[in-house]
Amino acid sequence: MDRALLVGINEYPDPRAVLNGCINDITDMATFLVDNCQFKKSDIRLLVDKRATTAAILERLTWLLNGIRKGDRIVFHYSGHGAQMATRNPEGEVDGLDEVICPVDFDWTDKHAIRDKDFRRIFSAIPQGVNFVWISDSCHSGDLSRFMESPEIQKQHRKSKSYPRPADIAWRVETAREKQLERATIKGVSEDLHLALITGCKSNQVSSDAFFGDRYNGAMTYFLLQLLGTEDGQAMPLKNLVSTINKSLAKAQFSQEPQLEGSPVLAKQSFLELQAVPERN
Repeated sequence: MDRALLVGINEYPDPRAVLNGCINDITDMATFLVDNCQFKKSDIRLLVDKRATTAAILERLTWLLNGIRKGDRIVFHYSGHGAQMATRNPEGEVDGLDEVICPVDFDWTDKHAIRDKDFRRIFSAIPQGVNFVWISDSCHSGDLSRFMESPEIQKQHRKSKSYPRPADIAWRVETAREKQLERATIKGVSEDLHLALITGCKSNQVSSDAFFGDRYNGAMTYFLLQLLGTEDGQAMPLKNLVSTINKSLAKAQFSQEPQLEGSPVLAKQSFLELQAVPERN
């Protein structure tokens, strides 16, 4: 069985948070899966902009994982904003810092965010032997406002995928950092789970929404699909694929460094490599 959930959000309610290339990212990925990976259109669900709410993403993730078994190929691709949120203990003290992705209804509350710990709970159900690729083309850093203000970056039609923080949220995050609290990260979620995670950048970097040719894309997704569009790219083990993407980004003067995390078995396989498995009854 093949199945993909592709989520892209450009039109956030906060005007400062509007992006340009996220829907292009996931429609490009959908086209690639159909044209090059033998996915059927009916195998793929897209969620974009105002429909990509917290509840809708969680509902579709349930669909994505329902009934999967060894030999299935599964893709979850998120392109949009990322953020960090501080947590409090019952006494009201800041006691942690979580990475989150930002659905369209994101409002800095637990009700409208999907945290790293939520993904760990959901993806712990992935059985061994499933070829599960999770692509997170978003920022995983909380100290990124200076990037958005850089005139040099703006001239290059590039924008950070880090959600702008209100002053009270920024204060909580800085409090957590001053306490040197260990950061629970999207990267950490992938450890010991049966999946391969390709991140847009390191946890202390930004992912860029940038202009390529005549349209916008997420920089990591753009170079990922450029490479997968070649015969060599489709045959590369994932660990080599991500290494090559890093070289392409550096050559194009992007500072972000995508990471490959998760299953060492999948890291040695090519992107959605077909496996010989017994047919289901």
